[in-house]
Amino acid sequence: MTAEPLSAEPLPADRTRTDPSPAGPAPAKRLTAVPPVEPASPGSPPSEPPATEPTAEEPVVTEPAPTTRPRAGLAEALVARRNQLTRAAQWFAGTEGDPYGLLLRAGADDPARHEERVREWGPLYRSAPLDTWVTAHRAVAEQVLTDPAFDGTGPDGTPVGLDGLPLRSELLSLDRATAARLAPLTAFGGPLLWAREENCVAQRAATYARRLLEGCGEHFDLAEDFARRLPGPVLAEQFSLPDAAHEEFARVLPDCRHALDGLVCPQPYATARATRTAEATVAALLTRHLSEAGGAGGAGEDTARAAAVLAVSAAETTAVLIVDTVRRLRARTGAWERLTADPALAAEAVRETLRTAPPVRLETRTTRTETTLAGTELPAGARVAVLMAAAGRDPGAPAGAAPLGLAPDLHFALSAPLITSIAGAALRTLAETLPHLREAGEPVIRPRSPVLLAPARFPVAKRESTPCAS
Repeated sequence: MTAEPLSAEPLPADRTRTDPSPAGPAPAKRLTAVPPVEPASPGSPPSEPPATEPTAEEPVVTEPAPTTRPRAGLAEALVARRNQLTRAAQWFAGTEGDPYGLLLRAGADDPARHEERVREWGPLYRSAPLDTWVTAHRAVAEQVLTDPAFDGTGPDGTPVGLDGLPLRSELLSLDRATAARLAPLTAFGGPLLWAREENCVAQRAATYARRLLEGCGEHFDLAEDFARRLPGPVLAEQFSLPDAAHEEFARVLPDCRHALDGLVCPQPYATARATRTAEATVAALLTRHLSEAGGAGGAGEDTARAAAVLAVSAAETTAVLIVDTVRRLRARTGAWERLTADPALAAEAVRETLRTAPPVRLETRTTRTETTLAGTELPAGARVAVLMAAAGRDPGAPAGAAPLGLAPDLHFALSAPLITSIAGAALRTLAETLPHLREAGEPVIRPRSPVLLAPARFPVAKRESTPCAS
């Protein structure tokens, strides 16, 4: 495998500082924050040289009084550095042959073989380099996802931004108590969604899907031109956003696509910052238009937060589920043809993808108390990773067991019904309107996407190719 070099992520520099003295302010000194260079180790990816500051003169800012508060630029540089070093730790874990580290590296190789190595090593495997317990067994996975001893995705009591993943999505960093409080707000016919049943959402999603496909040319990108553009307008309509907000929401929501992967895998600094900005824009937009929905007493704030969590967790997950289901059907002889002959099979096709190749391939939880898992005593604060795709394939699972697919707690407790409804409607519309859909190029998986294995592009054509006339 080709080694991924450590990216020279642009670090905001603390460009100026003054050193006050009792006799008055001393001349200002210009200091440049340069990230420390890590020593090379055998088998490590090559590091790029640190970025340097421009040499052009800049205005010097003199502080009126001494302070121990970190300058904003330096604080941001430290966040960026932690983000970079966490990625380096994951890369080096893979270099040492750790299967969980190899999964988080998210290279070009098939993740299933690393998942099966974890299964072979027992119901609970410890990734020593990353200090994480990992399972690929269905029964253990179900305990982690339902036992109150396991909660949240980050360290207990550690504010977002101070842990090993400092740019983790704030919207998706929920605990179970918060998710349980917000989930009723996202029920069909509740205070947030105007549709009273899933079929109504599916019908509206199908309408938007047809409009999108009509606007696509003979060749288009199924991921970017269709799957990622569909959830935004459907959700905006469900939230009853006004026309102007509807357009902005649908435009910005796809920019949150890296949020789920960023819960376990540090994204490049510029990407993480852009995702954080997009999340803040989505949350602010929804707050403006939904803050009064719940009336007094804070219920309105909860409604806006529930909408933002639902939107960010649903958008990219839905897009990946649509593309993965099409890809799997096209890869099996006769499967796509059976669907186009009977589009009502779309819902079952989506369920099968959720069972064997779910869009969310791994979830992490943290123990809040001492607990026993698969015969192993875990202390409070232990990190546990559930390989959802592998657990769904577990040969020891009971026959006819429901697909794990989307975890029943945290953010998917709010968004899972919308994800499956929109994806099923999209697949049915594709089968009805484009029965001769075919691949028109090599699909590409997005880098640093161990959670979703998200498609960067999936080129398709609306019709089968025909030979040229002689």
